[in-house]
Amino acid sequence: MSRRILTFMCLTAAVLGLTACSPNSHTDNKNDGRVSSTQKQAPKKLVAQDLSDSEKASAITVYGALRYKKAWQKTYQAADKNGLSVAVKSATAFRYIKDKGYIYQVSGNGKEPDTFYILEGSTVNFYNRKKIGSASLNELVSYLNDKNEIKNVRKLAAYTTMGASITSDKYGVKGDNGLATVPKHLRGTWYNRRGKKLVIDAHSINGGEIHKISGSFAPTSFEQTRRWARARMENINGIDCYHVQALNAQNFGWLYTVQKKGKNKAVATYSVDTGSCTGSYWKSVKLAKANVDAKFASLS
Repeated sequence: MSRRILTFMCLTAAVLGLTACSPNSHTDNKNDGRVSSTQKQAPKKLVAQDLSDSEKASAITVYGALRYKKAWQKTYQAADKNGLSVAVKSATAFRYIKDKGYIYQVSGNGKEPDTFYILEGSTVNFYNRKKIGSASLNELVSYLNDKNEIKNVRKLAAYTTMGASITSDKYGVKGDNGLATVPKHLRGTWYNRRGKKLVIDAHSINGGEIHKISGSFAPTSFEQTRRWARARMENINGIDCYHVQALNAQNFGWLYTVQKKGKNKAVATYSVDTGSCTGSYWKSVKLAKANVDAKFASLS
């Protein structure tokens, strides 16, 4: 092609507002547009104190797989396919474990695993049958951020079941499916007019652990399970009651229900055997004394 014809073509393209004579400019502009429109922001980093329960369990599982391999890696691979199940177990069922705190069994297939951890404050103690290591939550999160595992942690967290039922056939007590979760509205420290406390937390009432028990329950010793109970929600005459029965008790247990007088709340306790109210517990001794004659909705 002659120089005169090429010049003429460029002039024509310029008039039409095209860039045919600058082959690189069209390509560069197209690429720039594609990058700016599809560029994704880097995922927000994990922060230990901001993790939800499921994110915490997921982060611990991913960290265990990366750091300790073997059983933890196997559990993570199964969980990546099937979802992560985490059962909360009682330390009294694991006699050989010296660390204090609830035991979190981590499973990727719903069966009882060899992988579990214990939280002591902000420290995570890892187990594969025996204790294999420890890390603070801050160290754990920093490691996962450095390894660019943020997306994997959040992906697994979306398919994590906390408080799952995993029966203890290999560890602990056979038929124990883990600790049950007490309804939030009952939790707290309550007082009667004499100053007696009623302490209810996520998994226990006055130190008695609330368990999910299967029909195949087989306690290995009375001493191991003497502070265990089972519970269920019941609605009696329109009143929601938490029915708690100690595993080794000879009675039918107790009902716990939140009652109100004005703006003040109380936990009233009832005997299942007699149906009578056995006491009321308030947020302070002062309130309990002021409401000693309070009348509550009848369960009979």
